[in-house]
Amino acid sequence: MTILVLAEHDHKAVKKATLNAVAAARKIGGDIDVLVAGHQAGEAAKAAAQIAGVRKVLQADAPQLADFLAENVSSLIVSLAKSYSHILAPSTSNGKNVMPRVAALLDVQQISDIVAVESPDTFVRPIYAGTPSCARSTPATRSPP
Repeated sequence: MTILVLAEHDHKAVKKATLNAVAAARKIGGDIDVLVAGHQAGEAAKAAAQIAGVRKVLQADAPQLADFLAENVSSLIVSLAKSYSHILAPSTSNGKNVMPRVAALLDVQQISDIVAVESPDTFVRPIYAGTPSCARSTPATRSPP
C-alpha cells in the first residue's frame, strides 16, 4: 500500500498542514510519497524530503502549476493515481479545491476533514457543525480512471 500526499507549500517551504496529512498517512500505514506541485519549488521539495516517514518526493515543476490552480493540479494527481491506494491533501482551501475534482475524475468518494484514522478504510470526521463525530468507511477498491 502506497499513499500519495499533496504538499501545501509557498515554493520555498512546506506548510504545517502538510505535516498533518503525512501524520494521517503514517497512521494508515504503508509507503508515503509526497507530491510537490509548483513552479521553481525546489526548496519546498527539499523540505518535503526531510519529513519523517516520507519514502519519496515527486516534484512537478511547470509554469502552469505556479498558481496551484485546481484544474492543473487535479489533472496531475489523476495521472499519478494508479500507483496509490490513498491520496491525501491538507484540509486547507487548496486541498478542498483540488481533491473534489480528483475524486470526481477518479470516480471515487472523497472523505474530507478527517480528524482520526481508525484503519486504512475507516476515518473519523466531524459532523453537524463539528460537535459530534462519526466514523466513515470507504470501499477498499475503486474503478480504474
